[in-house]
Amino acid sequence: MKTGRRKTVWRTLCVVVILTPTLFLLKIISTCSPRSPTPLTYSTESEKVLSEGEFYVLKNVFHYKESQQERTGLRMLSKLYKHLPAVRAEYSVTSPEIWEFIAKLKKDLKGKGVTKRPWKLARKWAKPTSLIPASAPGLGDVLTALATAAVTSADLSDRGSQLKIKLKLEGGQTVIFKPMRYAREESLEDAYFTFDRHNGEIVAFHLSRVLDMRMAPLTVGRKISLETEILPVSTQRLSDTIFRNEDGDLCYFGNCEFCDRKWPACEEDQYLEGAVVLWLPEHYVASEPHHPWGRTYIKGKLADWEKDANYCQTVLHTLLSPRKLLDLIDVSVFDFLIQNVDRHHFAQTSRADDSPVVLIDNAKSVGNAFVDWMDILAPILQCCRMRRTTYEKLIFLSGGGLSQVMEELLRFDPVAPVLTPAHLRAFDRRILHVLAAMRACMTEKGGWDGVLF
Repeated sequence: MKTGRRKTVWRTLCVVVILTPTLFLLKIISTCSPRSPTPLTYSTESEKVLSEGEFYVLKNVFHYKESQQERTGLRMLSKLYKHLPAVRAEYSVTSPEIWEFIAKLKKDLKGKGVTKRPWKLARKWAKPTSLIPASAPGLGDVLTALATAAVTSADLSDRGSQLKIKLKLEGGQTVIFKPMRYAREESLEDAYFTFDRHNGEIVAFHLSRVLDMRMAPLTVGRKISLETEILPVSTQRLSDTIFRNEDGDLCYFGNCEFCDRKWPACEEDQYLEGAVVLWLPEHYVASEPHHPWGRTYIKGKLADWEKDANYCQTVLHTLLSPRKLLDLIDVSVFDFLIQNVDRHHFAQTSRADDSPVVLIDNAKSVGNAFVDWMDILAPILQCCRMRRTTYEKLIFLSGGGLSQVMEELLRFDPVAPVLTPAHLRAFDRRILHVLAAMRACMTEKGGWDGVLF
């Protein structure tokens, strides 16, 4: 194993809650190694690897005891599972229109030579309501430029807690490079205290187009040589964190909250794989308020939403407008599908009060294809509302449609395959859980009035 590759930072106790409509069973799976997470397995030799669709982490491992006794804010989960079998049966067939939808999205990815000024086009696209239009001729040019344009300067990124490099590409475009830290097939047993997953940012960009949310920054995979592309143009403070490991590979460890020479990102075959994320226009993000459904990240301390099944009414009366609440419910759908467990704040643009949430910082996602953190759905289960367009899009993508769309779009990325087959199948499992949550809400409210907006 390369130094710095596939390492977790803390030793944690991994807990999985097995949920069925009638049974809540807690299983302690294993103690996570700080060096190399292993696939989740049962605790006895006679049992097999966890089956998809039946096993769900309910809560941050800090709170597994509290989640069984005090986490009353998630009482609607049992009703979700009650409706899940019927939802699975109803939405088991792929829409016949899915391939036409895929072809439309692929057209923009395949098209090249539309523009010779990709950075100007990307800036033109950035509006208060979307970072990219629904129809985006020139997208192929922008992504190609992100993946191939020469690096003219490189520096440490001063923002955030995770390892990354701030690059300037030929033509003056600033980007963030997030390095690969885990192999595609590695299943992370801890969802929080791990390194970022670069492929999560790539997946998030394409999913935002698929869901017609289009507020995730343009992102593409890229392999970069630290020796030939970074060192010749790097600042001294970045160069000071670059070294060769015992295998002779160039590595860097950066300067951030969780950066350390013990946990570097290292090249493999003379290249460092990562995700290149387009820097948003200056002043595009005006504020990042605390997410009402954010976790506490404090051992033994539950957030208000975890204890209060009526928490949504408090949010509506004191924190959010009905429109902004619908925005956050859209975000909940988005985060659940990619299993982004770390949306502790949400970004807002500076130019429109009614603009959607900007979907930045998506790298705490796609960590484990076989585990679903169900509490990401808390805004849906507590508020029982959703945009009709979002709900109809989920129905359209059910029956295996979402995995097909994402597989086809991700084929175009330079570091494909971006996801394993298990991660692609997980999309189809999770979309049914969202639809089951909405079915439970419809039953709870006595109809779709007041549920779909």
